[in-house]
Amino acid sequence: MNSAALSLAASMFEGNNSESDTLADTDTELYILGIKYRTPNDTYAILDDFVSRFWFTYRTGFAPIGGPSGPTKDTGWGCMMRCGQMMLAEGYLRFFSLAGRYFRWRPNLTDAIYWEILNMFIDKRHSSYSIHQIVQMGHSEGKEIGQWFGPNTIAQVLKRIATNEFDKQINVHVAMDNTLVLDEIRKLCQINSKVRKSTKKSNDNQNGWKPLVIIIPLRLGLSDVNTEYIDQLKLCFRLPQTLGCIGGKPNHAHYFIGYLETDELLYLDPHVTQSHVDTTTTTDDTSYHCDRVNRMKFSSLDPSLALAFACKTEVEFDDLITKLKQNLPPKPMFEICEANPFDMHNKTAEHHDVVTLDSEDDFEVV
Repeated sequence: MNSAALSLAASMFEGNNSESDTLADTDTELYILGIKYRTPNDTYAILDDFVSRFWFTYRTGFAPIGGPSGPTKDTGWGCMMRCGQMMLAEGYLRFFSLAGRYFRWRPNLTDAIYWEILNMFIDKRHSSYSIHQIVQMGHSEGKEIGQWFGPNTIAQVLKRIATNEFDKQINVHVAMDNTLVLDEIRKLCQINSKVRKSTKKSNDNQNGWKPLVIIIPLRLGLSDVNTEYIDQLKLCFRLPQTLGCIGGKPNHAHYFIGYLETDELLYLDPHVTQSHVDTTTTTDDTSYHCDRVNRMKFSSLDPSLALAFACKTEVEFDDLITKLKQNLPPKPMFEICEANPFDMHNKTAEHHDVVTLDSEDDFEVV
């Protein structure tokens, strides 16, 4: 590394408190989206991984949302939407980048798939997951333009938008009632069961499995996270299928992508207002990557959050479920069931799957 890179790596590990030590000065294990590192030896690899994640923040100067008089910036209300964008974009990298989880960003990158994914999320009206599309989808379900979203709301909105994406198709499944129902997911993703039965299983996608993002909205306490769930959160960050989690108080949401064994979370912070950059007309994408690692104590985590996992193939899905069943304790954060225990309720609600957008406190406290 050159001297500028060394200086950057040495200065990037900032906590959100008055602690003066940096990760480069510590000796601890940490995980970032399923990959294990150890400080100080892996300091530069940690930087490389962190800066390679998409970083979507408040922006100003984009086209008005909802008409000429609509907002042209999302400062103060768009943070959870930005966190949802970051989480879903990570899933798209897993599914469509040849490097998958091991994708690493560099300035002036010429990877066409990377640019296609980035351009799906930039602030243009017709970009698949732009702030415009997210706000308008929420507005169609009763959310006011400029109103803050909670983790459940953004999960439901992303699910709706994903059904309209025809280029890079994925399924987004939102688990409700703290329950992951396996037969529902398999029916959703096994898009051609006749082909599956008549062909040799060589590639899940060719045999009809559509890439899957699972989002599980949870409330892990009343005002604070119940400490018995912290080890379960850590387990989820260690799994190779993890997309981390999103959560936070109104106007203060974060995208959590890992943790240190010192009981600190690692996160990307969307609370930086940057000018709109249209990457369909420029190759300057540096503002979409963050060069600073943020840390926060688990004890400061808001109990309302949403976990996410990415399963490109059915094999990955089965592996995820096996690991969760083997490692979650008797009182888990969420249940895993083969069939839907709330089947009668869901049959009534299936045509109103975003009807709860106006209430972020409808979660059952677990």
